[in-house]
Amino acid sequence: MMTLNRRLLLGIAPVLVIFLAVGIYAIFLFSKLGGAIDVILRENYRSVVASQNMKEAAERMDSGLLFMLGGEEARGIQMFRQNVPIFERNSDIESHTITLPGEGDLESKIQQLHAKYLEVATQFMALLPSDPARRALYFDQLLPAFTEVKETANRILEINQQNMVDENNAARQQSHDASRYMIMTLFVGFIVAAGVTYALARSIVQPVQDLTESAQQLGDGNLDQHVTVQSQDEVGKLAEAFNKMAAKLRAYRQSTTEQILQAQQTTESALRAFPDPILVFSLEKEIKLQNVAAERFLKQVGGDIAAIGTLSSSIEQSLKGAADFQPTSFDKAILVNLEGAEKFFLPRVLAMRNETGSPVGVVVVLQDVTRFRVADDVKTDLIATVSHELKTPLTSMQMAVYLLLEEKVGPLNPKQTELLLAARNNSDRLFEMIEDLLDLARFEGGAALLDKKRTGAQQLVDEVVDREKELVVSRGLELKVETEPHLPNIEISRPRINQVFANFISNAVKYSPAGSVITLLAKREDAKNVRFSVKDEGPGIPKELRRRIFDKFFRIAESGDEGAGLGLGIAREIVLAHGGNIGVESEEGKGSEFFFTIPALV
Repeated sequence: MMTLNRRLLLGIAPVLVIFLAVGIYAIFLFSKLGGAIDVILRENYRSVVASQNMKEAAERMDSGLLFMLGGEEARGIQMFRQNVPIFERNSDIESHTITLPGEGDLESKIQQLHAKYLEVATQFMALLPSDPARRALYFDQLLPAFTEVKETANRILEINQQNMVDENNAARQQSHDASRYMIMTLFVGFIVAAGVTYALARSIVQPVQDLTESAQQLGDGNLDQHVTVQSQDEVGKLAEAFNKMAAKLRAYRQSTTEQILQAQQTTESALRAFPDPILVFSLEKEIKLQNVAAERFLKQVGGDIAAIGTLSSSIEQSLKGAADFQPTSFDKAILVNLEGAEKFFLPRVLAMRNETGSPVGVVVVLQDVTRFRVADDVKTDLIATVSHELKTPLTSMQMAVYLLLEEKVGPLNPKQTELLLAARNNSDRLFEMIEDLLDLARFEGGAALLDKKRTGAQQLVDEVVDREKELVVSRGLELKVETEPHLPNIEISRPRINQVFANFISNAVKYSPAGSVITLLAKREDAKNVRFSVKDEGPGIPKELRRRIFDKFFRIAESGDEGAGLGLGIAREIVLAHGGNIGVESEEGKGSEFFFTIPALV
């Protein structure tokens, strides 16, 4: 049995042999051409340069003798002697680069002529400038010798140049012949490769295409696929494996259909029994699943879920990867008019994610909190009413205590003074608690109007430092300020934001050990918000309590705090009313950092 590997190898082998032969021939050709070029550059070119330099040196030597005849004795001798070693050096180079027939004889002749020329030149320079024999010696012997040296050097130059031209032509011809042979070889290789490809396509590609088409049909859900086994090689084995897989999938589909239907019916029954509306959205924000309560809800609101409060934006944010929207307070409840009655629904938007954590859809649960919202409103109104009603008699009591302490109605003994001071302190604390309850009721009822004004973030920090520094220093602590340069402007109700800072700093003072540092920080959180925070070096907040630290009436039992637990709750309402966020970062034993953000003005 011939395997697929062997069939491919036998089919490709002729092509590989052809291209291997072409490659070996190309290497041989390039090596040969490189050798020819090397000869031209290394030998002939050096000979040409040496011959040219000898000609130029001989001409300058002759010019030096002419200067001497013209009366420029010193200049002529200098020129002659400078060019003698140049001539001899290039003559030596030429003697070591002889590659052509007759080139050695010409070089020997030049050396003989040069030796004779130097001998006569020595005689010439020994004669006095005014001696007539000097002129006769130049024209009778030196000039003919110079001419013959120059002509001989020129002859060496010519034969080397001619050889370079001949070698270049030969290399061009060789390259032309090689290109023709390689084109012919490649053409033959192309014909062979085309034949091999056609043969492989008939024997391999066609079964693979059939298998691919069946696999695509299988992927589309058509499990009734069967591939004809045409060979016993790897492709044939793959076809057999595919047929077995398709058969098992058909059997699996048959066995699991009932289970899927049962699971679907169970899911639909559970959703149908759930009293609150539940909707499942796809990535395209299309409703893919809903229970009966959701159907009734959509019918009553006109079928447009996007028009209900901020629900559409919450769904969109969850689909983009944001955290699940799970509000814990009734202020996020959506008011809907159903059948002539006002209903409050608290939405919960939960993202459905795949194995990589990417959203694939969202589930929206609308919890009917009408009764709880009404109860919360009643509680808020009750607190506001009771607090308001208590404020008037309490004010009268405070006035009476203050008048007694000022002894307007008569002197007091020490015991009476002590009792009245305790009554004054408790009434002041009770008055502050009532004020906090009224503030909280105003914010929860939406009646707290904020007189916002434009101010600089840096200016706000400076005012807080001036106002709170005395309190910090009086408790043996240090107040440190860290602000980012060029902070933007913000729009705030200054008394309310000062109330937030006062709460943060008083808490930090209360829990910081003596000698520690309280840090007031301000920086850009991002392009749209400024982040303010107060950081202390206190004991920190236990992890399980951090999520409740801003709840109304919440106090840490171990702190020994005598307050009503309203300060941080009011601070939260103030920051939310400004469109910001509030939070705390803490680590037990390493202190806490309470922070809030305010939108920056553009």
